[in-house]
Formats: sequence, structure tokens, C-alpha cells
Amino acid sequence: MLWRSGGDAETRQLADAVFTHLTADPSQPTARSLGIPVRYWSAGGPVDRPDGRGARWAADVPPPVDLSLAERNVVVLLIDNALVGAGWNDYLAELLRAVGAGPANWLLPFALTPNFARVPVAVDVDVVDLHTLPAHFREQVLLNHVIHRVCRQVGASDPVRVFISYASADGGAIAREVARHLRFETDVDDFLDAHHISGGDPFADVLDAAATSSALLAVNSDSYGSRPWCQREFLGAKRASMPVVVLDALTDRSVRAFPYLGNVPTVRWHRDSRRVLDHLVGVLLTETLRHRYFPLRAAEMCGRHGVALPSFLLARPPELLTLLDLPRNSVGGAAPVDLLYPDPPLGTEESRVLAKLDGSLRAVTPTMLFST
Repeated sequence: MLWRSGGDAETRQLADAVFTHLTADPSQPTARSLGIPVRYWSAGGPVDRPDGRGARWAADVPPPVDLSLAERNVVVLLIDNALVGAGWNDYLAELLRAVGAGPANWLLPFALTPNFARVPVAVDVDVVDLHTLPAHFREQVLLNHVIHRVCRQVGASDPVRVFISYASADGGAIAREVARHLRFETDVDDFLDAHHISGGDPFADVLDAAATSSALLAVNSDSYGSRPWCQREFLGAKRASMPVVVLDALTDRSVRAFPYLGNVPTVRWHRDSRRVLDHLVGVLLTETLRHRYFPLRAAEMCGRHGVALPSFLLARPPELLTLLDLPRNSVGGAAPVDLLYPDPPLGTEESRVLAKLDGSLRAVTPTMLFST
């Protein structure tokens, strides 16, 4: 996170929001955080005069950003009026050259002022314009852009794609509204059967391939859980270890709740709400990032602690479906088999249920693994 200290308080608030979301929230130590390192990089601001005549402004620039500290870097630049007037043109030009020297680096600038074009780096790199948005939308939009870029740096460079699973009887209008938002308000791709399956296509094969290779959004309307195709899409995504999010769009009741809709994030639907749609995109991107980053983080942590990487890694807590889908030759053996998933650990009662299915499997989090 790179910005000019002493500017608008909103700039620091946005930087803190990125840290809280990607690294950890200090106010919620037991939350299931991503654990992605975020470093603050700023300079300038008020300093005391030696003669005691009040504050003056420091004109120095930050030290050069050391891109060698990580295998992949996303440099988030917050351009406000303080930075525009800071005289950092040479510093930012050198930063742009350093970022462009390797494919694992990316510069992502955001404009918090209409004067952002006075910063020369804005001429060479597309700038995400936040200052034209209402203030209450800016944080989520910034987070969505940052999370998506980190997703693309960690995994495949292509944009994240969201498969929208819905029951046509009562979920079609919501699915189309979500798809429109993804298409026109974000840089996230969408897959909606009405738009992506042509006449003569083997629709079963197309749907199965899409559901098992994309983040899946389940529009849980009143009839969703009773539709065989919806069940097939949802189970296919879970079994393929894809990111899954449920959009709770119940209006009356569901005759029978589909029992496998749990163990994933759920967002409550409110019609005609830009705030809900932006938040939904953020949850989808966060789950995608968790699925891409946790295996890398687990391997790095195990290597650092000299611990063997467990046989199985999950980006979300295990459930009965998880254990049923493990290779049969890995369970029931004499030696315990470790399955690693993100902190915090499951509760005692939930863990006991899993143990009844397979007592040879030891489901652990990094905290549990490294404390033994």
C-alpha cells in the first residue's frame, strides 16, 4: 500500500481496509483470515519544527519499494491531493519501471481526486477512478479490484469467472441482475446458461465443465434446493474444491432445504441494492483467493517449521462430503492421515461427527499442526 501521509483521512482508512481484509482483522483474532502480507509504504506528513513554531510538512519520498521481498507483488497506489502535490514524479516513474521489470509484479493505482492525471504515472497505467463514486461505495469497490488482482497474480492470470447456478422458476431474475452487475460494473467474468449455451451444445457437458472450473454462486431461491440440476451443479463444484458462495434469496419457504448448502459463505439478497451486489462480488473474490492462496501458504508455513505438508489440503473446513470424496486408499489405514484447513478449528461437536465417519483422519489447522 503506497500513499502520501498527511492527506485525506479516507486514504489511510482505505489502506487499513486492505490490510484488514487481506492479512487479518486485529479486532477479530479468531476470524478465518487470508494471511496475505500487506506492507504500508508512505512518507511525508507533519513534523515538528526545531524552533517550536508549529508543524511543517516533510517533503521526502518513501524508500524504494523492495519487490524482492516476495515472489509476487501488487503495489496499490492511492492517489489523493496530498500525493498529487508531493513532487513524487521521479519516484513513481522509477517504481513503474521496477514493476514492469518482472511479470510477477503489478501496479494498481486508484484515484481519490479529479486531479489524479497530474501524476505522470497515470498516463501509462489505467487508473481505477474512485472519486466519482459515492463515498459509501468506495471501500468495497477498491477491495474488489485489489482482491481480483491478487487472485490473478497468485493463480491464472485470466479474470475470475463466476458460474451462476439458479432455478429458472424463481431465481432467473436475480441471476440475470447479478450477471449484469458482473459484466458492466466489474472486471469479473460470468457464466450464465442463457448467455453461454448455444443451440445444439451438449448442455450437460457444458454445465458440468463450467461448474467444476469456476467460482460458483448458488441463488438459493424457494425452489433451488429441489431442482436436480441445481443440486448437480452445487455438488459438482464442492467436489471439485471450487470456491462456493450462497446468495440467500428465499422469499417464503423451502419445502426441504438442500443439506449441502452449508459450510460456505452466505450473503442475504436485497433487490435493487448496489451495496449488496458489490459486497457479493467481494465475497466471491475472497473465497476464490482463499482457495488459490491457502495451498501456497500451507506449503510455505510447513517448510518454515520443518513439518511435512499434510496429505490433503482444504481451503474451507472439512465436512462429511469432504471425507466421503477422499481417495479410498487414504482412509481407514493404520497410521493417521492429516487434512489441513484454515484456522480457526472446528468446534468439538462438529469434529466428533467427522471422527465417527473416519477415525483415522486427523483434521487440523496450521495452529493445531504447529503446536504439536
